[in-house]
Amino acid sequence: MKKFIAVALLLVTTFAVAQNDPSVINNYKVAIVPKKFSFLKEEDQYRLNTLTKMYMEKYGFKAYFDTDEIPPDDYVEEYAKVFVDLITETNMFQTKVIVVLRDYKKKELFRTEAGKSRDKDYKTSYQQALREAFNYFNTLGYEYNGGSGLAVLAPPPPPTRVSTPVKESKPVVVDKNTLFAQPVENGFQLVDTTPKVIFKLRKTSSDKVYMAEKGTQAGTLIEKEDGKWVFESYVDGKLVTETVSVKF
Repeated sequence: MKKFIAVALLLVTTFAVAQNDPSVINNYKVAIVPKKFSFLKEEDQYRLNTLTKMYMEKYGFKAYFDTDEIPPDDYVEEYAKVFVDLITETNMFQTKVIVVLRDYKKKELFRTEAGKSRDKDYKTSYQQALREAFNYFNTLGYEYNGGSGLAVLAPPPPPTRVSTPVKESKPVVVDKNTLFAQPVENGFQLVDTTPKVIFKLRKTSSDKVYMAEKGTQAGTLIEKEDGKWVFESYVDGKLVTETVSVKF
């Protein structure tokens, strides 16, 4: 019985260490920081989001807010991004903050030890505890390895289908104006073949309607009955409709 308990404890300990293996973060270059943490009422309250982004950059990551447009030089697929979150515990005596890194499936990859502060001011205590939690990154020796450990996380390629050769085939022509949908948090971004982001889309309660932004122009992207998509917006007080070719 004692031998069984010892083996069970060893397995639990080994699993816990594997779940918090610091070297796993070397697979990631781009870190995504939310514009608003779930435990706060406002965006960037107490400047925690800005500070978190700053600390991630300090320790070598390319950090962006989840509302940012990632430039082509840093663009990676969703599975190659690490997502930053904070876990907090606050009472009348002290504030604790833990930095948590997750993958695109929200699986926890790593967490720091708790940073603590006894300051009575909320802003000061959160910032002090956050700074202390990030001090743990000094021990990690983070160095991006090119994502060599992400091969097992990449979505599998579609299965190869064996088909009978066709004597005559016509090349598939894609309209050069066609935009391609790339999934992002809360919606999609539509890019051209460059790839340059043309539209940013946010989901609504209908999969046929998206809140859309085209540069500084805000409007709505709607799928019509004939399957075509149109971007509707107001320009100088007048409703303007633009047909958009989209491949989701």
